[in-house]
Amino acid sequence: MARQLRIEYEGAFYHVTSRGNQKEDIFFDDRDREKFLEILKRTKDRYRYLLHAYCLMRNHYHLLLETPQANLSQIMQNINTSYTVYINMRHRRFGHLFQGRFKAIVVDKESYLLQLSRYIHLNPVRSGIIDSPMNYKWSSYQDFFRKNKGGLTETDDTLSYFSENKGAAIKKYREFVETEAIDDRSWLDEVKAGVVLGREEFIEGIKKLLGEKDKDDETSSLKKLINADVPVEKIIKVITDKYGEDALRSKKKDNFGRDVGIYLCRNLTGVKNIEIGRAFGIKGAAVSIVLKKIEKEINVSRHLRAEIEELKSKCLN
Repeated sequence: MARQLRIEYEGAFYHVTSRGNQKEDIFFDDRDREKFLEILKRTKDRYRYLLHAYCLMRNHYHLLLETPQANLSQIMQNINTSYTVYINMRHRRFGHLFQGRFKAIVVDKESYLLQLSRYIHLNPVRSGIIDSPMNYKWSSYQDFFRKNKGGLTETDDTLSYFSENKGAAIKKYREFVETEAIDDRSWLDEVKAGVVLGREEFIEGIKKLLGEKDKDDETSSLKKLINADVPVEKIIKVITDKYGEDALRSKKKDNFGRDVGIYLCRNLTGVKNIEIGRAFGIKGAAVSIVLKKIEKEINVSRHLRAEIEELKSKCLN
């Protein structure tokens, strides 16, 4: 399976996640969480990145960070390696702690900073751990309400969207986070090729940046992003060749071929969910359900990941 493309440039803004191997725990107690925050502080001092939000969950974490020096891979290698060594020594365990490499989406900061900040801080609420993000100790949310600076988080950029007055901005930010539906994940459907989230002009800029890379550095993700407008008809042909006409015609709830086709359309085209639904005879809302289902299965099935990569290659060639 091709490795996820790493898009690095000065001033890049990312939503980064890293999960436990086979979805197992990566934080076993508060001492582990404290250590992870120590590592974040140390790497911030060393690599000079800006941390706009974070949240530590039981078996994964989220970071919203900005890299003035185009060094995301160095940052994340240091964080995950340092933490893995600590966990293995302290808990007398061996082997991988994280599930493969970290996942990083390069983000149009101007358009998505607020939405992603809210999404990250509401993670423990969505999971049913607590009923308010203010009650969760292991995220950056409380940093936004400190009178004096001292937290890990750079809060000024986020708060500046609400008011020039710090007190008013803090109040409005809290309202923004805590009055929205906790399951707001609409931005997930807008991620292009699994690696870029932004307006069309932002995506075009990333395409240009990638197009200037040496051809020897190309990966399937690079090809997928630059050639993102694969015709839906071509994807449908690849799917029906693989799974038969039932992949389009069958209205069964469990239609594997159709579900894979929907996943490929969402990742390889600029077509919206409602249009994808029409192509496969289901409603746009059902497309979102299918996407979540397939993404969940991909995380646990190496065979499915390999099969989807093979189909992607056929769609792109």
